[in-house]
Amino acid sequence: MQKQFSNDTKVKLSIGCDRNKWKGVIIMVSLQIEIFLLLIVGYVLGKIRMISVQTRNQLTDIVVCVILPCSILCSFQMNLSPEILKATIYVLITAFCIQLFYMGLNLFLYRKFPKEEQAACKYSTMVTNASFIGIPVIGAVYGTTGVLYASIFVIPQRIFMWLYGLPLYAKVDKKEVVRKILTHPCVVSIFAGIGIMYLYTNGIYLPDSISSTLSALGNCTTAICLIVIGSVLSDLKLKEMFSVHATIFSIYRLFLIPLVLIFILRLTPLDTLARQVCVLLSAMPAPTTTVILSQKYGRNPEFASKVLVTSTLMSLISIPMIEYLVKII
Repeated sequence: MQKQFSNDTKVKLSIGCDRNKWKGVIIMVSLQIEIFLLLIVGYVLGKIRMISVQTRNQLTDIVVCVILPCSILCSFQMNLSPEILKATIYVLITAFCIQLFYMGLNLFLYRKFPKEEQAACKYSTMVTNASFIGIPVIGAVYGTTGVLYASIFVIPQRIFMWLYGLPLYAKVDKKEVVRKILTHPCVVSIFAGIGIMYLYTNGIYLPDSISSTLSALGNCTTAICLIVIGSVLSDLKLKEMFSVHATIFSIYRLFLIPLVLIFILRLTPLDTLARQVCVLLSAMPAPTTTVILSQKYGRNPEFASKVLVTSTLMSLISIPMIEYLVKII
C-alpha cells in the first residue's frame, strides 16, 4: 500500500530538505571565510617577514612529508567493505580519465596565449591544488570517507604531475620521474593506508596513542597549508597579481571544467559522495608548484604567480558555488 502524507507532513518534509540543502551552503560559506582568513594570516606573516622564504620552504616540506601523509593515513582507518572497495576503484579510474580529459583540453584552450604563458596554464590545468586546499576542504565537507576518496583521486594527478607536467618546463629523465612518483610521501602513505585498512577489516587496530598522533598532525593540514599559500601571495605587488590571461585560465579551471564534469560524471557508476568529491576536487585553483617550477626553470614566473593568485582568490567564490551545484544537479 502506498504511504500517504498529509499536506502538513509534505510541508515539513520540504522544509527539512531545504534546511539540509542550505546547511551545506552555510558550511561551505563558513569554510571559505575560514580559508580567506587563514590566507590573510599567512599574507600578514609574510609581509612582516615572520615567515621568510626559507621558513616557507621548510613548512612546505613538513606539509608534504608529514602532515598530509598523516591526514591520508587517518582516512584509511576504517573497515574495507565491498562498497568502499568498489567506490575507490571507480574513483581511481575516473581520476585517470579526468587527467586524460585535461590533456585533451590543453591541446586547444591556450593556443592563442603567448608560448611563455602556456606552460603555467597547461600545468595548472593538469595539476590543481587538490592536496593543499582540496583535501582539507573535502575533509571539512564530507568527512573521513571523503578524504579517502580524495586521497585516491590525487594518485593519477601525482603521476601526471611528473610524466606530463614537468616536461613542460624542462627535459627530464624517465627513471627519475618514476622514482619521484613511487617515493612521494603522499603516495607512500596511500599504500601504507591500504595496509592499515586491511588490518582494521580484520579487527586489528592501531594503538590509541598512534592514532591520536596521526589525527593531531592531520588536523593541522588546513591551517598550515593556507598560511603557506598566503605567505606566497605576500611576495607579490598588487599590480602584479592579475592579468587577462590569468583570469581567463581561472574561469576555465574553476568554473567551466567542473560544470562540464558535473554532467559527465552523472553518466558514470560513481556513488553520490564519490561523484561530489571528484567534481569538487576538479574545481581547485592552481598549485604553488606552478610558481616554483616556473621560477626554477625561468619560464615566466611572474605570470605563474598571477595564475596562482587569481585562481586562488576566485576559488573563494567558485568552490562553494560548485559544491552547491553538484548537490542539486
